[in-house]
Amino acid sequence: MKKKLLIYIALLGVVLFSCQELSLEPKGMLGEPELFGNEYGVKKYFAGLYNYLPIEDFLYYGTNSNNAYRPDNYWEQGKNSLGNMSGEFFNSWVGVDNDGFAYWPYDRIRDVNTFIENFPTYQEKYTDIDYNKLMGEAHFLRAFFYFGLAKRYGGVPLVREVQNPLADADSLKVSRATEYETWKFIYSDLSFAIDNMTESTESGRANKYAAAALLSRAMLYAGSNAKYSQYLGFENEAATQAGLAGMDPSVANEFFQYCVDAGKVLEEGPYSLYTAGYPDKATNFAKLFLDPNSSESILIKDYDQTVPGNTRLRHSYDALMSPQPDMSSFVGAESYPPLDFMELYEMPAYTNPDGTPVRFDSRSDISNGMEPRMRGTMYFDGDELRGKTFGMQKGIYRTFDGLAEDIQRGSNAAPINSDGNRILGGRGWTTEIDGVTYNITGPHGHFDDQGGENNGWGAAFVRKYVNPDMATSDVREYRSGQHWVVFRLGEVYLNTAEALYELGKRTEAFDYIEMIRERAGCQEVRPVIDMTMTNIGSINEANYPYQIEKSLQFIRDERERELYGENHWWWDLRRWRTADQVLNQFRHRVLSCYFVADEGKYIYLDEDNRWNREWTASKQCYYEPIPWGEIGKNENLLPQNPLY
Repeated sequence: MKKKLLIYIALLGVVLFSCQELSLEPKGMLGEPELFGNEYGVKKYFAGLYNYLPIEDFLYYGTNSNNAYRPDNYWEQGKNSLGNMSGEFFNSWVGVDNDGFAYWPYDRIRDVNTFIENFPTYQEKYTDIDYNKLMGEAHFLRAFFYFGLAKRYGGVPLVREVQNPLADADSLKVSRATEYETWKFIYSDLSFAIDNMTESTESGRANKYAAAALLSRAMLYAGSNAKYSQYLGFENEAATQAGLAGMDPSVANEFFQYCVDAGKVLEEGPYSLYTAGYPDKATNFAKLFLDPNSSESILIKDYDQTVPGNTRLRHSYDALMSPQPDMSSFVGAESYPPLDFMELYEMPAYTNPDGTPVRFDSRSDISNGMEPRMRGTMYFDGDELRGKTFGMQKGIYRTFDGLAEDIQRGSNAAPINSDGNRILGGRGWTTEIDGVTYNITGPHGHFDDQGGENNGWGAAFVRKYVNPDMATSDVREYRSGQHWVVFRLGEVYLNTAEALYELGKRTEAFDYIEMIRERAGCQEVRPVIDMTMTNIGSINEANYPYQIEKSLQFIRDERERELYGENHWWWDLRRWRTADQVLNQFRHRVLSCYFVADEGKYIYLDEDNRWNREWTASKQCYYEPIPWGEIGKNENLLPQNPLY
């Protein structure tokens, strides 16, 4: 059985009366004895905390928002997703937000600390196993909140006890711990959780394996921060000199080893890479994210499309990833996979060695021989969804007798694109060539008369997490109920592989990569280890500020192939300290399909996005600023993080 993280309506305004004597008990209130004195009450108390965990899922706003994890007008998340913000998807809506949004969940941490501090009073009401399990769960929750803080700010105040609001004001102004101390605190909490939580599964709860999965993710982040922050040029910044934003590279291997150790704990559990959809490996990969009983899911956050509206217990993912009207009854797709990410996978060549475009008999031939995992991640021309077939075409060439590069990235000024040789059009437009009438575009884009909304930019739509079993009439805002996978074994294998490689254990690292790639259906399952040093990354061949072995870059790329669209990309770029280089005036490329009329063939061309849209991250993104409003209340939070 898998863990389901059920989203309960938040338990707000819980009042604890342990320190007060009241002559009348307010009706309908749950006091501390009712909550902490039995496991059902604890479960109710924890439910509100789970609901606020920093999980970047269907509802998460990647842009500046005071309610990023629980947004107000939350159907618009499709336009403001973390994937859109970080350049993982192409869209017309948002760009990189370097400043963050002032995440500061110390009210939730206080709730956890209240439990940890007061729960021992009720220990006699529980067996030792149950008491330890609940105390371990509380440490898991606290570590999750601190992970959300540490990956944004580095060192933060470590509040281990419930503060008395009536105490001396200076005693309430807790200083920031160093970044190293902060990550070690997370390690300590999660180690406690693993040692005390049980293996048993219960709907809505984490177990020891969920704690190990969080430890795997957090410690890989910490190890990368420690190793690569030295290349940021922050050494003269006050926060860096104080150890608040940056760590000595010598501690990196300590955290990488913690990551490996956490992965070993997971390997003792009941989880395995998902294969229930075999022998079709593309369908299998797509089903991995929709099957609530997946053997791979360690912890999932559940939604329910049948609940009342405005509860944030449902989302709009399908309505904003599928084209309207054929597969969506709302505004239609908002996000599309760019060519930059498509080319990370094994896919057919669309340009011949001599530079001419490959000729295809049909548009759908582009997916022949494609890596199954890629087909399970994206929809291509000819694929079906909700009884309709995808069709994506940008335009028509009367004739194409040149090289692919002759299009000059799709420029209208290119000779081959001028004088009516290239014909572009809007939705449903036709043209007549030599007495034959042709549809200029496919039914799902690319429409020259239409903006970013419901317009297939390129040659693919997102498939990952899309529920094919919904009727099109139901594909509207707030009508989706598929769960979000918080932790899965595939990610843990990738975490372990990267940490092992960083520790110099290259062969063992590629044992995990081989398992991932075999399930993905890759032609090359175990690449030869290449220790050649490079500072060139894969996405647009960005320059890194340091050199790495090519095999380590392969492992990084494997993360993006496997985890595309799961909101890891942005955080990976940040912990590798490469965001400001990869997203340095980053302009998406799109793969555009054209029909060549005089040949009756199709070609695919590498073009710039139509608006020449670009994404740029600055070095400020690596450490978000401590919220200035909090500094106004507590000057001990200074010095501020670098570059602010």
